[in-house]
Amino acid sequence: MTKPQPVRGYIEGYYGRLLSWPERHDLLGTMHNLGMNAYLYAPKEDACHRIRWRQDWDQEWWQGFTAFTTAAREQGITVMAGIAPGIDLDFASLDAPGGDHDTAILRDKAKRLITAGADQICLLLDDIDPLFTRRQGRFSHEGEAHAALTNAMAGHLDCPVSVVPRIYADEITEGAEGYLTAFAQTLMAEVTVFTCGSHIVAPVIDPENMGITAAGISPGQLIIWDNLYANDYCPRRMFLGRYRGRDAADAVMLNPAGMLHTDAMLLALMQAGDDTGAWRQVVLDHGVPEEFFTIAGFFDLPPDPRTDPAPMMPDPAMADEWLTALETLLWRWKAPLQREWYPFLMGLRGDILYQAGQMDDLRKAKVLPPLLNIAHRNRD
Repeated sequence: MTKPQPVRGYIEGYYGRLLSWPERHDLLGTMHNLGMNAYLYAPKEDACHRIRWRQDWDQEWWQGFTAFTTAAREQGITVMAGIAPGIDLDFASLDAPGGDHDTAILRDKAKRLITAGADQICLLLDDIDPLFTRRQGRFSHEGEAHAALTNAMAGHLDCPVSVVPRIYADEITEGAEGYLTAFAQTLMAEVTVFTCGSHIVAPVIDPENMGITAAGISPGQLIIWDNLYANDYCPRRMFLGRYRGRDAADAVMLNPAGMLHTDAMLLALMQAGDDTGAWRQVVLDHGVPEEFFTIAGFFDLPPDPRTDPAPMMPDPAMADEWLTALETLLWRWKAPLQREWYPFLMGLRGDILYQAGQMDDLRKAKVLPPLLNIAHRNRD
């Protein structure tokens, strides 16, 4: 019997950016070429997905989504359509009759997504107000309510259902004691659960040693929501290092940066894994000049929260070499990828000039963010 292909794919689930349909189609082509098989549509900036989840999309959106699911199916890619009702759904509606209540609205929206070609539905209950008691209905525990809602949707819908629980990383369990236990005890075994692991940006992923598996969810139920390259929480930074610390995970989907050409490269880095030679080749294959490797350390990976997160100070003696590399990357390299990277490269140039003492006061006033500018002036 052939073993099923592990889930590998792309999550459009970040804040601050929203792809166009042509960009999503481009990513499908990238994923197909890389042998990836799943796309989760869950953009935080789509108002009808999250903040106004009860509201229907317009006809233009539905046409775009239908064309997208058709293209995905032709390329062997599963489309998971996300809805994020957790922000204000009334859990009393789980017991309400008729069709004019929150659970019915959610069910009907999910059914329309399936009719438009979605292969799976994902409920997102993350990043929400913890004041559950205002809308708890008959449920005494939020974890139980979230699992019961997911079970109800799985029972109503003729497709697989997955869920992102409110506690989607071990580091955010404070104040939510018992959530994962109640969630795991209530959730049906056939439902897939997204988790980030030990941290929202996990340095290492080990499904056998996570709070959610300790609570009773089987590792085989999990898909890792991988934020390794995400930068919506630190939009002045960009991460392009080797894809490492993920060897123990079977099902993984990447929630990257929301920049088309950068994300295409990040998906390729994901497939290359923790191999320096393969990482370097992916970078070159995407048209990045050799000079990038001189400054690549500035764009490695986020700090490891298990160790001292304080960054090491670079050697100021390298400043001229870094600046020379940036001359090429900023002014001579011309490509769509370079235009996406320009703000980050230019920001690095300013940081180097500042640290090397090569920035006069006027330049500091122009370049430094307002609050850092004030701090700099007060320090002087």
